[in-house]
Amino acid sequence: MEESTQNQAQDKRQQSSSIFRGDVILWATGMVFIFALLAAMFGFGHVRQWDAQSGYTHNQSATSQTRFLPEPVEPETGVAGRSDPSASGRWYYWQLPPEKVTAWSRIFMWLCYIGHQLTIWGTIYYAQRKKTSGDFSGPKYSKQISALNIVPFLLNIVFHVLHLAQTHITYDALAQDVSEASSQGSVIMMLVLVLLMEYRDRGLFFGWPTAQHKDKISRKLRLPQGPINLVRKYHGYAFSWAVIYTFWYHPMENTWGHAFGFIHTWMVMLQGSLMYTSLHRNRIWRLVLESWVTLHGLIVAKQTGGPDLNGTALWPMFCFGFLWLFTMTQLFGLTFWKKAPWWTKAIPFLCYLAVCVWCYSWIPDKNGNYFVRLQEIIRIPAIEYICVIFAWFVIDMFLRIKTKLTSTEESEMEIRSVSPSPLWETFYIACFMLIYSLMVLVSFLLQEFDLTLDLIALMVILVFIFILGTGLSFMIIEPVMKKRSGKTQAAEYSKSVGMANTTGESAGYPSDDQSDMTKKYAPTNDGNNAAFQSDH
Repeated sequence: MEESTQNQAQDKRQQSSSIFRGDVILWATGMVFIFALLAAMFGFGHVRQWDAQSGYTHNQSATSQTRFLPEPVEPETGVAGRSDPSASGRWYYWQLPPEKVTAWSRIFMWLCYIGHQLTIWGTIYYAQRKKTSGDFSGPKYSKQISALNIVPFLLNIVFHVLHLAQTHITYDALAQDVSEASSQGSVIMMLVLVLLMEYRDRGLFFGWPTAQHKDKISRKLRLPQGPINLVRKYHGYAFSWAVIYTFWYHPMENTWGHAFGFIHTWMVMLQGSLMYTSLHRNRIWRLVLESWVTLHGLIVAKQTGGPDLNGTALWPMFCFGFLWLFTMTQLFGLTFWKKAPWWTKAIPFLCYLAVCVWCYSWIPDKNGNYFVRLQEIIRIPAIEYICVIFAWFVIDMFLRIKTKLTSTEESEMEIRSVSPSPLWETFYIACFMLIYSLMVLVSFLLQEFDLTLDLIALMVILVFIFILGTGLSFMIIEPVMKKRSGKTQAAEYSKSVGMANTTGESAGYPSDDQSDMTKKYAPTNDGNNAAFQSDH
């Protein structure tokens, strides 16, 4: 006991000196690495005279005509993926023509993706089991790092270097076999879960509604915390899938759109490597991670949007759509807003609206009319806000079903249980991986059978499917994990149902005004081992 106390005191003394903070050093090393890798990506591409900025520059490029098929602006009857008027939106330009695809090029990219995914999942699983075990001692979050951080960090470095090599050996990434909408949909799914996960601390609209809002309307409209707690605990698995899947969807082509996308996926992987560190919970860093899509979306839309003719510029919808989310929701995760006067919280959004009105005064529609396209700024935030409610409802439904299926006696057994048997643990893990395999399979089938829907419509459909899948995966992995007390999240959920019946809270979650119950059932953040963890 005395030795443990001395070790903890020594750890605190080490953490007091920020210059030797292991988490900051790991973060800085990671940022240096990604910029060095991107420099190599641009350098190797330049040496090989790769200049494929988009399908619209196909005929002006020095090498693209021998590398890729042209953008299917005009439908090509009988050619899969290129035969209907909406094919141009679904066609991913940076992929080999069918006659150049080999069994080896396909096998190589899938082995790389699967290897990356399984090893990172393994590090998350091991870290979560270690941190939630009753044998663990010491601070849960530290400014220092351990093997739990170094191993996934090195794995991500290895697979990034491997991806660059693979691009210049066989070129093709997953885009050859799965729908482009699935790559976009996986990232949107992640952003939606971030909104849900951060809901407890910043609400959805100008920092509202949160537990600090005690008025009757806020209490009535505030979403109960049970589904949010589950996402906060197990989001690492879903987020790592989203970014690794997207990372391997794209070849490492030397364009700015690819570069900013790879910066985003790397930063989320780096955040995952910082699991259980103090920097993992830094709000400014989390805000950068969440809002980076605004910059990336703007650059990609400018790069691939085609000739900037009347009504065809795509960048305003992406730029101003994501900025809506930034000024109305994401910005209020910063702690100073909690003490700011209520009326100041509308200032960023009002400034944003003023800029939108000014920009759309010179952005025309197809008929040359101004201001008409102003309505498109609501599309992206509307999709994400609707998906947040859907995600909460789906996970709440799963928790309710599990509660109904679990009898009181079984709940008591679950509370006393330390962990499932190795056989059951293997079964849960197999089911967990099956869910993500099915999500990838759906993406493959959409590509294989060339469902002729608009890209945005396909993406929205897949976002809903991915939310269903990840919500179910959280429920499946949950029994394998135990808290320090030996209770699982579902067991506490089941036990809280009876309490909820006396407090009027829905879905078996405790009232925010009952401090003892709130503390007992507050989010534990166990295994919050990818991006965007709360610092409470």
